[in-house]
Amino acid sequence: MKPPNLEPRPWAIRRWAFCVALVGAVACGGPAADTADPIALETDVGAPVEVTTAPVRRGSISQGISAPGTLVARRESRVGAEVRARIERVYVSEGDRVEEGEPLFQIDASAYEMALRQATAGVDVARAERRQLESDLARARKLQSENVIAEQEIERVETMLQVARARESQAQQAVALARHNLEQTIVRAPYAGSIAARLADEGTTALVQPQTIVVVLQETGELEARATIAESQLAMVRLGDAAKVHVEGLAEPITTTVSAVSDTIDPATRTYLVKMRVPNPGFALKAGVFAHVEITPTEKTDALLIPRAALRTEDGRTRALVVRDGRAVAAAVRIGMVSERFAEVLGGIEEGAEVIVGREAGIIAPGMAVRVVDSAGTPPA
Repeated sequence: MKPPNLEPRPWAIRRWAFCVALVGAVACGGPAADTADPIALETDVGAPVEVTTAPVRRGSISQGISAPGTLVARRESRVGAEVRARIERVYVSEGDRVEEGEPLFQIDASAYEMALRQATAGVDVARAERRQLESDLARARKLQSENVIAEQEIERVETMLQVARARESQAQQAVALARHNLEQTIVRAPYAGSIAARLADEGTTALVQPQTIVVVLQETGELEARATIAESQLAMVRLGDAAKVHVEGLAEPITTTVSAVSDTIDPATRTYLVKMRVPNPGFALKAGVFAHVEITPTEKTDALLIPRAALRTEDGRTRALVVRDGRAVAAAVRIGMVSERFAEVLGGIEEGAEVIVGREAGIIAPGMAVRVVDSAGTPPA
């Protein structure tokens, strides 16, 4: 009796592969479910899969960037006194708007008025001494011409006159300092803005070191939108890029441009800061309001582009299927900017390559036989 043939027969292998390809089949040899993958069925019988391709070409691309942000005052100053004394009067309250140079608060000026009078008197004394020595020197020179006094006496008077002139100059500087201190008893707004906080009232003793903060002033006629952008998008944002700031409660976004890009990456969040100026003529916007920022970087020209419909992600890597010699060949692709329809190719695939797009790009396996039935050869815009 012949031993049974244990070698797998070709028809059995094909039947087994056919069964595996069926999704939802009730049993090998049973009727196929309606959900069977048609590409798997076609591959099983050896027929090439019909695919649509598109070429990798050069063109222009820009990638919109969205990020959460916050509206902040362009400038914020914690205003205190430069001189030490009791606060006599505070002219502003929280929420008040002030113009540049408008008084914010006043320090008791009595001690500084007396200091100015004293310094002024010192100038008068120094001036009198200088004039007296000038007269003495004139008389001494006359006597010297008559050989009454020696040259050494002339030199002594000249030296005393130089000292007197220096003292007069010193006294004049003391007057300038006393006048400056007196002027600082009235503290004025360094720029137009709004009072964000009032931190001291009348009767408080203002200190210089550490400085007593009386009011917090914010420039709110123009705000600043600040957003943090991911490190992966570091090379995309530039000064002058167009931007839109969406604020809840406003029907239309605010159109602006990027005014500053930080050169530093935050090591904790791996992000960098971008700033945009936001006009606020009617003071409708408030500092601290949440905003959503959309930045449109400057368009990049002559970039190598691939349709997004050709890309697939596997094991954390981006790939595309290239048609070569009638088969689908996987190519790892490095991607830069990404727009709605295209992605910038930084490496991994060459210009002119035909890549599979559409549904087949995501489901067929590398190495499958394919037949191109359509080529989307329209250059990318």
